[in-house]
Amino acid sequence: MLFRPDYPDAPQTPTALVTGADSHGIGRGVALRLAEDGADVALHWYRDEANTRALAALIQDMGRRAVLVKADMGDAEAARRAVRQADEALGGIGVLVCNAARIQRKPFFEITDADWDALHAVNMHGYFACGQEAARLMVKRGGGGRIVMISSVNQAHANPDIAHYVASKGGVMMLARSMALELAASGVTVNLVAPGTIETDINRHMLADEDFRTRKLAPVPMGRAGTPEDIADAVAYLAGQRAGYVTGSTITVDGGLTIS
Repeated sequence: MLFRPDYPDAPQTPTALVTGADSHGIGRGVALRLAEDGADVALHWYRDEANTRALAALIQDMGRRAVLVKADMGDAEAARRAVRQADEALGGIGVLVCNAARIQRKPFFEITDADWDALHAVNMHGYFACGQEAARLMVKRGGGGRIVMISSVNQAHANPDIAHYVASKGGVMMLARSMALELAASGVTVNLVAPGTIETDINRHMLADEDFRTRKLAPVPMGRAGTPEDIADAVAYLAGQRAGYVTGSTITVDGGLTIS
């Protein structure tokens, strides 16, 4: 059962905002799973409105509400505004899933200041802005809340050619843990899901290269890439009523990559 806040005039069904829901990846998988579990869902998008509207139609076919909010997550005020719009449309947000992120592959010496700033504007500042805005609303109303941040195994494990991405994910980990510490007394939990190699739009074209796929999956004990549904299962647990005593934690979903 998904978390539903307990305050006067709280929505009668669980509600969630999922950022980065406009691709065929983790955001889509998470949104569908939360809807399947009974949530009305606000779908954040920025680039692909048609795909987001198709996702909304699927959710509505389940008998759940789906609303769209557009924002450039690299613009902190736009990110905050998207949270407020979703909150108003749903009558309150009980669950926030921060998922919208960028990755760029470049050798360390080739990463420019502009590359660094653009990636961190989305991957770090966007998460901070959304998380802070949602937490303010949750705390103000009372009744608790659930914030789940999609990070990466790279929050604690370095890889070549993505130094700026790895740094952003390490920052997200500490952001979530710091938020969890300060928000614990309010009943708002903050946790992380750290995916390994997942079949998403971001890396599907690279995994289509057999040599790359072989190298990428060789260290994975389970011998396969994960799916968005694998990540959605972990998010659904952390967004649920039964995870009320879990905060500041990471669920790693990587097929055993980080223990090999």
